[in-house]
Amino acid sequence: MKKIMLIICLAIATTNIYAENVKGVLKRATVYFSGAELTHTVNVSLRQGENSLTIEGLTPNIDVNSLKINVNNSVMVAASEFTTDYLTEKKSSDYIKKLKDSIDNYNAMIARLASAIKINTSSLELLKKGVENNLSNKTEGSTSMVKKHLTTAEITQNLDYYNNKAAALEKSIYDDNLKKTELSQKLTNLQAQLRQEQGKKGVFNGILNLNLVASYATNATVTVSYFTSQARWVPFYDMVVADVSKPVRLKGRSKVSQNTGIDWNNVNITLSTATPSKTKDAPVFDTWFLDFVYNNYGYYGGKNKRMSNAIAYATTESKDDIVEEQALSNVQIRGGGSVSSMQQILYVVDGVPYDGDISEISPNSIASMIVLKDAEATTMYGARGAGGVVLITTKKMEDYIAVEEKNIAMEYKIDLPYTIPGNGKEQIIDLKDYSLSPEYKFYAAPKLDQNAFLVADFKDWEKLNILSGLANITYDGTYVGQTYLNTSQTNSVMSVTLGSDKRISVKREKLTDFSQVKILGSDTKVTLAYKITVKNNQNKAVKFTLKEQYPISSQKEIKVELLDKETTKPTYNKEDIGVVTWDFDLAAGESREFRIAYSVKYPKDKKINLR
Repeated sequence: MKKIMLIICLAIATTNIYAENVKGVLKRATVYFSGAELTHTVNVSLRQGENSLTIEGLTPNIDVNSLKINVNNSVMVAASEFTTDYLTEKKSSDYIKKLKDSIDNYNAMIARLASAIKINTSSLELLKKGVENNLSNKTEGSTSMVKKHLTTAEITQNLDYYNNKAAALEKSIYDDNLKKTELSQKLTNLQAQLRQEQGKKGVFNGILNLNLVASYATNATVTVSYFTSQARWVPFYDMVVADVSKPVRLKGRSKVSQNTGIDWNNVNITLSTATPSKTKDAPVFDTWFLDFVYNNYGYYGGKNKRMSNAIAYATTESKDDIVEEQALSNVQIRGGGSVSSMQQILYVVDGVPYDGDISEISPNSIASMIVLKDAEATTMYGARGAGGVVLITTKKMEDYIAVEEKNIAMEYKIDLPYTIPGNGKEQIIDLKDYSLSPEYKFYAAPKLDQNAFLVADFKDWEKLNILSGLANITYDGTYVGQTYLNTSQTNSVMSVTLGSDKRISVKREKLTDFSQVKILGSDTKVTLAYKITVKNNQNKAVKFTLKEQYPISSQKEIKVELLDKETTKPTYNKEDIGVVTWDFDLAAGESREFRIAYSVKYPKDKKINLR
């Protein structure tokens, strides 16, 4: 009797546990410079009591410590376990299946062609052998070879037969080889595409087992979020300079990639500048003990120091809503009234008259709408605007992006669904556009390069919250190269080189009359002088920055003096890194000369590098 009651109790308890397998749907992805936070949701029907739920379709590459589970409707998560299914490989996508079918088809066609080529080649060899036997005047008998004399007509007939048949066979072999080569190339491309599609990190399935307890039978939504390191994004820009008299257009863009092992299909993407880290402790100092440093040459002096000078000469440290759906038939007209739905309305979308079905335009894609009537409409659009004109402006990419500045990061929330494949291939997502008004100048350092470079100096750039990244520069419709926008610098001016201009000529030459070498007792004194000529061959005045270098001594025995005599006296700004800078205006057709001279004294038994 006790055994029967135990079995009944176990049966009742078992019926109270409801088990279900579901696939998690990826809804959101917050992508960081390194890593991403993914959020999946699952809608389930729960019975009262204990429910066993298995969620599949998660990436196996997760940080388990970051796993967060939330269930609504007062459902409690009693237990959770994340595992990886190493036995069941994920099902191939339809695209991969099509690629595999195409590869099988091409392999079959190549095999048939190879067989045909082999048969025709063998036939050609047999044909050649048969004709050779006929022309050799020999007939193979049962016991001996019997000679047979062929007439001229028979010889001609054999040769004609061979030529016709051989030509047909050789043409067939040639054509089949061409087809085989073409098919082999297509097969190689298909195989490369298949490898790319299959090249996802994590070919296994991430599984989350949950034990949920519901107070009552309910439909609940399970939200699962976690961090994975297998994703990243990189900002970059397209810098478009139409003319030096116009502002610079800086188009913000991003490259997003992920190899989490799952495809992100129609997911809301947020790009964040935050840097998730496993350690969250602020750094503290250990004691810094100072001692002498030795290297292969003895004590470390200043001879290995490196100094640099940026193009920028300033070193001061510097301290949109979605339009709701509107009823087009009842939009308020400028000046009062409304456009009746019975009138012939002219719709103009982004400046172009629209003759299609206006209902096909998604209301969420409309940025603004203006309605014109009467004289205002007919003045702009003539008789076509007699029934009223509706001016519709659709959203640009930046209208879908909300930039939110948080305490330690910035976030770009994109109100458009994106599909990012899990094969690690970069996807381009446009961000916000910026308009910058730089000051243009020409820059030259003729000791390093005799070209004059057009440079754009950007001020107040830090107010735009621009991120550091590469910029593709297009100047006057021509791609001129790349530069790196370093927005983490402390200069008040950010300089960008737009390219060289041959209409500005720069020449640097050594002045032999002032350059000399003298022996003074135990020392050698070298004096060097240079003349730099700058000429503006344009038909307009330009601003110019010219830089020249002189050496800095790192040893007591080496003495450097920047000369300041009448013949070599330039107007310069002396800097502590050995660079002289001239800032000046250069009129159209004007030519100016600048000079620099310096002397170096050092022990005559030593050698130094003066170049």
